[in-house]
Amino acid sequence: MKTKKEIEEYRKNIEERLVKTDSMDAMKYYQGVLRALEWIDTGKDV
Repeated sequence: MKTKKEIEEYRKNIEERLVKTDSMDAMKYYQGVLRALEWIDTGKDV
Protein backbone atom coordinates (compact mmCIF):
# COMPACT_ATOMS: atom_id res chain seq x y z
CA MET A 1 0.00 0.00 0.00
CA LYS A 2 1.34 3.39 -0.98
CA THR A 3 1.35 6.31 1.39
CA LYS A 4 -0.39 9.57 0.52
CA LYS A 5 3.01 11.21 -0.02
CA GLU A 6 4.05 8.51 -2.51
CA ILE A 7 0.75 8.85 -4.35
CA GLU A 8 1.15 12.63 -4.51
CA GLU A 9 4.69 12.33 -5.93
CA TYR A 10 3.46 9.84 -8.53
CA ARG A 11 0.56 12.14 -9.42
CA LYS A 12 2.97 15.05 -10.03
CA ASN A 13 5.09 12.84 -12.29
CA ILE A 14 2.04 11.76 -14.31
CA GLU A 15 0.78 15.37 -14.58
CA GLU A 16 4.17 16.45 -15.96
CA ARG A 17 4.10 13.64 -18.53
CA LEU A 18 0.54 14.58 -19.51
CA VAL A 19 1.55 18.17 -20.23
CA LYS A 20 4.68 17.21 -22.20
CA THR A 21 3.22 14.48 -24.42
CA ASP A 22 2.12 15.01 -28.01
CA SER A 23 0.37 11.65 -28.40
CA MET A 24 -3.42 11.56 -27.96
CA ASP A 25 -3.24 7.94 -26.83
CA ALA A 26 -0.72 8.85 -24.15
CA MET A 27 -2.91 11.76 -23.01
CA LYS A 28 -5.89 9.44 -22.62
CA TYR A 29 -3.76 6.94 -20.71
CA TYR A 30 -2.38 9.56 -18.31
CA GLN A 31 -5.85 11.00 -17.74
CA GLY A 32 -7.06 7.51 -16.86
CA VAL A 33 -4.18 7.07 -14.42
CA LEU A 34 -5.04 10.39 -12.76
CA ARG A 35 -8.71 9.36 -12.47
CA ALA A 36 -7.66 6.06 -10.89
CA LEU A 37 -5.41 7.86 -8.42
CA GLU A 38 -8.26 10.21 -7.49
CA TRP A 39 -10.56 7.24 -6.94
CA ILE A 40 -7.96 5.49 -4.77
CA ASP A 41 -7.34 8.66 -2.74
CA THR A 42 -10.91 9.85 -2.23
CA GLY A 43 -13.15 6.95 -3.24
CA LYS A 44 -14.99 9.21 -5.68
CA ASP A 45 -15.11 8.81 -9.45
CA VAL A 46 -14.46 12.05 -11.33
